Amino acid sequence: MRAYRIAARHNLAELAKNTLAALLLAVLIPVWILAAPQIFAPASLTFRLRATGRTLTASTDHVGMIHGCLGVVMLLMAFLTFSAARQAGPFDRRLTAAGYPRTSLLLAKATSLLSAAALVALYTTVWTLAVWSPRHPEFLWLGLFTACLVYGALGLVLALFLPGELEGMVVIFVTSNLDLLPQSPLVNPDPHGFLGPLLPMYGPAQTCLAAGLAPSVPLRPVTASLAWTGALTLIALLAFWIRTRTRQPRDTSRRVSYGG
Repeated sequence: MRAYRIAARHNLAELAKNTLAALLLAVLIPVWILAAPQIFAPASLTFRLRATGRTLTASTDHVGMIHGCLGVVMLLMAFLTFSAARQAGPFDRRLTAAGYPRTSLLLAKATSLLSAAALVALYTTVWTLAVWSPRHPEFLWLGLFTACLVYGALGLVLALFLPGELEGMVVIFVTSNLDLLPQSPLVNPDPHGFLGPLLPMYGPAQTCLAAGLAPSVPLRPVTASLAWTGALTLIALLAFWIRTRTRQPRDTSRRVSYGG
C-alpha cells in the first residue's frame, strides 16, 4: 500500500509539472465559453439526438459551447497523459528492474488518470455554469469526465507505441478531429450509418448534448464511453506489464522505493 501511495503521488506530480497543458486549460476553457455567443449566430438549431432518437431544438451557441469544450478537454488530456507517460517511461523501467512492484505502478497510473479527468471535467463544468444553465449539470460533468478518460487512456497507449512526441501530437490532433467532427450537430444534425456510435467520442458527445439540452439523459452512451476507456487502459497497462516483465530481478528481496 505504501508503494502505491508513493507511486500515485509521483504520477500526480508528473502531471502537475506540465505547466503548458495547465495554462492552456485554464485559459482556453473560459475563453471559448465566453466567446461562443460572439462566434455563432443567434439562431436555433434543430437536430436529432441519436442516443434517444428525439429531435431537439437548441441555440447554436450552446451547441457550439459543448462541442468546443469537448474538443479542448479531450486534446489536453491526451497531450497531458502522453507527455507524462513518455517522460516517466525510462524511470518506471528502472524502478521495475530494481524490484519496485509493478502492480503499485499500474494502480498509480490509473489513479492519476481518474484524478486528472475528474478535475478537468469539474473545472469545465463550473465555467459552463457561470454563463449558462444546462438542464442536467451533473451529467454534463459526467460526459466531460468520460471524454477525459477516453482520450487520457489514448494518450497512455500512444506513449507506449509511438517513437517521439511530434508523432504523438500529430496522431492525437488528427484522431480527435476525425472523431469529434461527426458527433457535432453543427456539422451533422441528422446522423445516420453504423460507424458513428462506434467512435470513441460518441458516448461523451451524446451525454453532454443530452445533459445540456434534453429533458432526460440516456445511460447507454456512458456505457460506451466506459467500454472505450476500459479497452484503451487495458491495452496500455498490458503493454507496460509485458515490457517490464523481463526486467524483474529474480531476487525480489531487494526492493526500492521512489525515495531511494
